[in-house]
Amino acid sequence: MSAEPSKEIQPGISAELPKVHSHFPTTRWTLVQRLRQGGEGQQAALDELCALYWYPIYAFLRRQGYPHHDAEDLTQGFFIKVLNDASFEASNANRGLLRTFLLAALQRHLADRTRHNTAQKRGGGKATVAFESMEAEERYSNEPKDHRDPEQLFARAWASELLEAVRRQLEAEFSAGGRSETFQVLLPFLLGEDPPSYRDVAARLKASETAVRVLVFRMRTRFRECLRETVATTVQDPAETEAEIQWIISVLSGR
Repeated sequence: MSAEPSKEIQPGISAELPKVHSHFPTTRWTLVQRLRQGGEGQQAALDELCALYWYPIYAFLRRQGYPHHDAEDLTQGFFIKVLNDASFEASNANRGLLRTFLLAALQRHLADRTRHNTAQKRGGGKATVAFESMEAEERYSNEPKDHRDPEQLFARAWASELLEAVRRQLEAEFSAGGRSETFQVLLPFLLGEDPPSYRDVAARLKASETAVRVLVFRMRTRFRECLRETVATTVQDPAETEAEIQWIISVLSGR
């Protein structure tokens, strides 16, 4: 294991990450429970859960062959009806991984649905999800054309959404410290892209190469911390967190 880079810093940039006081995020299972309980928190739970997981479900439905308007309607109906349906209490008893539960619940919803009278169409007097603003079809059009397995697409979309949520959290932490530009410059080091040289980054940030190396090291460390926290909200047993992280890595690497 490589040692932490030297902490020697020169003027121009601090290698310390912003100090952010945050509480452990509400677990995604808590959102499911709140959605089922109804009352004042139901709409907020619906909005948050759907914002987190609408795309994997939409992509699964599209890959199943549903036209995009039907996929929108079915995704809305799934969040509004199925997760609030008492018939799914049995599946909730041994829930484990949220992604497994959601996919099984979605497949059951599709199996039980009839073409004429059980699809919950857009509107209908109930809260809906604004898919038009989410550009669902534009995102789906960028999926690999030869990726035919809907469950694999669901898994990859799930993993990608989770990593994107972590990236947004880290970006918000930098922004809170007034360092949005620094985050954008360092982002290639986080995404596994071909990053610029430390010398070029140091010139852009008016810092030493040592300071940049330390900041990249700490940024990656913080990203791993945020990833672990976020993954932990999607599992019932904390002991499953590490295995779920490895699953995400394997899905995104195509293994």
